Amino acid sequence: MAREANQERMSVAQRTAVIAAGIVVLTAAGCVFGQRGSVAQSPPPHASGTWPMYQFGATHNAVFEQPALHADWQTGLGDRINGGFALEGTTLYAVSFDHKLYAIDAPTGKILWSLLTDDILMSTPVYSRGVLIIGSGHNGFMKPDDPVSQTWGRPEGNNVFAYSLAGKPLWKFHTDGEDMPTPAIAGDTVVFGNGDAHAYALDLATGKQKWQVPLAGAVTMASTAIDNGVAFISSCHNAPYFCETRALDVRDGRTLWTNPNGGSDCAPAVADGLVFVNGDRNDDSRYHTGGTDIVAAIDERSGETRWTYEGEPGPYTFPVTNERQIAGTVADGTLFQPIGNTSRVIAFDARTGKVLWSLRTWANVKMSPVVKKGRVYFGDTGGVLYAVDERNGDVIHTSSFLQPFSSAPPLIAGDTIFSAIGSIVVAMPLDHV
Repeated sequence: MAREANQERMSVAQRTAVIAAGIVVLTAAGCVFGQRGSVAQSPPPHASGTWPMYQFGATHNAVFEQPALHADWQTGLGDRINGGFALEGTTLYAVSFDHKLYAIDAPTGKILWSLLTDDILMSTPVYSRGVLIIGSGHNGFMKPDDPVSQTWGRPEGNNVFAYSLAGKPLWKFHTDGEDMPTPAIAGDTVVFGNGDAHAYALDLATGKQKWQVPLAGAVTMASTAIDNGVAFISSCHNAPYFCETRALDVRDGRTLWTNPNGGSDCAPAVADGLVFVNGDRNDDSRYHTGGTDIVAAIDERSGETRWTYEGEPGPYTFPVTNERQIAGTVADGTLFQPIGNTSRVIAFDARTGKVLWSLRTWANVKMSPVVKKGRVYFGDTGGVLYAVDERNGDVIHTSSFLQPFSSAPPLIAGDTIFSAIGSIVVAMPLDHV
């Protein structure tokens, strides 16, 4: 249900050498259907002083003209990187399975500082008003032999940590379940769902709890999205297995609506009055672990389902990350949605759900794409980084790496794309992808 915590060990030096020596550029072809007529608009400049949620905004398209970076480097961290990045000026924040938060100089790749926490880190660092937030976690049910267990985490619980942008500890907040899902910040309020089947709101400056409400089940990795004062959180109940997406008023935690679509592994995406979620329906008769992916668009105000898409059945895969549900990205009226069990990325008309194109990838894609100037960028678990034509899904170019891409989504600033391969942060000029 969530990302695994075990990994074969390789030294940072070895991994960096593998990446530096092993990048091979090639062209690729895919199976493409349909056509799309429009191209992406110019990305916005970076809104300085805040990175309020997973992939910066509720559309998940973390693409910025500023700062005008042109970087080309690889930097090894202490362990696997499954969480997203945040950027403040020219400082890139990242987290790792080695329990550390890192600040990296974006132009050069130099590690400026790192901080050790109490457990695995897989969330996106988020910040506002000079306060940087991360959460620690541990994969697996607290009572793995109890079929009705709902708590995802470890017996001693986990913590949400707050630091200054320079790494000074400010406060921490303890919970019974794991705290790996990325929080979202609205004004002076931090909202997140977590592994003990609750949603929380904290005061950004002090960490004091504002409210706590129960959810249908655990939030394993589903980051919170906030739009117009409403927090959207997806969770899943274990036995019987079912999932939902819930809209909560940021002010008091009041439930505005629930919808029976979504998944506990991926953040809802929000754009143009719709909430887009990815869930699954298990098929134990055909697969040991497998089933069908379901994509749904939900009315942001009423919670009514506007359209759904049911994918091909297939097995769930486990290389690099256990994710079954993947957060999509919305750009220019199109939802770009990885289908995590059938090696596909599909472009939907966001308003109607019409399939504009469907690309068969070399391996499963388990990250949110980013879109800039008519090109869609993402990596797969086979180690292939794609640049795809936004209009029709044609593969323009690929770069192959000797390690797979996990769930850490890319970020584009200026003409540089930042991505994570294993324990390596890679900065590449876009014209090299």
